[in-house]
Amino acid sequence: MSKYMRFCYWLTHREFRKARDVLETEGIEVHDETRIPCRALRPSLENSYIDPKAWKGFCQRRTSWYLKSEKAGKFLLVSNKACDFLTPGDAVLITESRVMPKRFPSHEEMLHLVKSQKYRKGKPRTWEKVGSFERESYRRWFEGRGTQEPFDFDELFLRHSANHANFMDPKFFMMADGTKAPYSISDSSHACSSCLEFFNILGSQWTVKYVVPCSGAVQFAHLPVDRYFEVRSKKEETNR
Repeated sequence: MSKYMRFCYWLTHREFRKARDVLETEGIEVHDETRIPCRALRPSLENSYIDPKAWKGFCQRRTSWYLKSEKAGKFLLVSNKACDFLTPGDAVLITESRVMPKRFPSHEEMLHLVKSQKYRKGKPRTWEKVGSFERESYRRWFEGRGTQEPFDFDELFLRHSANHANFMDPKFFMMADGTKAPYSISDSSHACSSCLEFFNILGSQWTVKYVVPCSGAVQFAHLPVDRYFEVRSKKEETNR
């Protein structure tokens, strides 16, 4: 993961077509992701774009937040280099980080996070409609890890929800250059849909945040387990 860096640009359909034409004219291949959004973050891919229909793909319940966000209907271009022909301030910059949180919240603290009005108002209805097949998938994932931790889906889902809430209405922060930055409040095995934070669907109001890949991003995007990444507004980075 040495020197991992991704520039992410949210684009309208017209903007995306123009951007793709520019890249194709320069002979740059762009991978088309239509099913699992986080796969655009694979280290092996230099340029990818996420089609809006990808958010209704494999992770459709978990990524349903996209459909309720201001980014609904937009394309996402992900590149390992800055696209100078696009507005720099529109980029989200993802880089590897060495930070680690001092602690994760307790059960009671997670309950407090999900009571936030911002979280309760912002969550899509689909988010809490977890089917039996998905519950079973999580159980198999945990058993496959070889841990002695008992599987409790309700507790796991509470952590999934509290993790998103800590970017919508944060209570747990780390410091970044003297600035408060919210962070993922669990390890990779207990996180869900980290693409929402990586791509600024959740937490876009924060100049900097620290995001750990969820189990899906570890499996499908091949990102390292429990490694925190810095997600920063490119406009802020440019003005530093």
